[in-house]
Amino acid sequence: VKQVVMLNRGSDKLLRLLLSTSLVLSVTEALHAPDVHARGNLKFDLKARAWQPKQAILTHENLALRGGGPKKPTKPKVVTVQRKKSPVEDWWFSHPFVTRYWFLACVITTLVSWERLPINMPAQSLILYWPAVLQLQVWRLITTFTYFGSVGHNMLMETVFMLNYSKSMETLYDGKRAQYLWHLLLNGVALMLLNTLVGLLGVGMDQEDGTKIPGLPFLAQPLLYSIVWMWARRNPETQMSVFGFFNVKAVYFPWFLLAYHCVMGGGLNIFYLMGFAVGHLFHFLSNMHPYTQKLSLWQAPSFLENLLPPTDSTVSFASKAGGTGEEDADEPKTPPKVSAFSGKGAKLGKK
Repeated sequence: VKQVVMLNRGSDKLLRLLLSTSLVLSVTEALHAPDVHARGNLKFDLKARAWQPKQAILTHENLALRGGGPKKPTKPKVVTVQRKKSPVEDWWFSHPFVTRYWFLACVITTLVSWERLPINMPAQSLILYWPAVLQLQVWRLITTFTYFGSVGHNMLMETVFMLNYSKSMETLYDGKRAQYLWHLLLNGVALMLLNTLVGLLGVGMDQEDGTKIPGLPFLAQPLLYSIVWMWARRNPETQMSVFGFFNVKAVYFPWFLLAYHCVMGGGLNIFYLMGFAVGHLFHFLSNMHPYTQKLSLWQAPSFLENLLPPTDSTVSFASKAGGTGEEDADEPKTPPKVSAFSGKGAKLGKK
């Protein structure tokens, strides 16, 4: 019995020795593996009964659970650097598209005809004169709507007046640049037709040789006052602050301008009358008449829509809370106060 016990103890010692030797060899082999550099990278694999690197026995499921595994391709990040705009650039882009380029055309037309410049064009070459237009002087069809007079205080006031009210009117179109430009073109065509009728009534511009050019030579001011009329009809409840002394509703503001001009000694200015007539006719036919408002004439043509697609963002000038027209007059809204003259006691329409 003692021999058997001694044999069993010897067998246990031999088995332990073999296991220890096998374990040492496995660890040594794992430590000398090419991709293993530390003891912490080893893990004992029960199936293989050997120490193996942890990377070798991790499955894709384990990697996914641990936040690893194959990663989805990510899109490259686009880094945009925003350049700080200058005050002039901020002011320029604070105005809608059509308004700011109409203003630019007015400035260019005025500078081109300025007598103090060494190279200039006489103002007579910019007027609306149909015999000259038929001789391919087609720029007259544009300059008649972009000339507010020679460089001076009156020209500056009229240009600022145009800039403000064209901006507020274009804002009502919600970024539809082609639509606003098309409506300006329709008003311009109507003014030229009305100007022909005015010329037949004997109104015109006297020349040095004693002849008279029928009609008004420039239609920039009538076009401006047609915009003022349409804006007033679309915002009838807006309160206009006049010189800071009293308020007047926007629907009566065009008549106030006409009365103010008469009181200041200007009489019944035909610029106001023509602009108000065309503006009222356009607003009535395109927004109020049940049959004519459905005409496709008021929609901008496709080529103009493709040239000037609508924009998502618009610039606000006067709040549109004062109503968008006569059909919105019953809605309870608090009309904002808008200054008509911004504290400048200028005599509008005075040449």
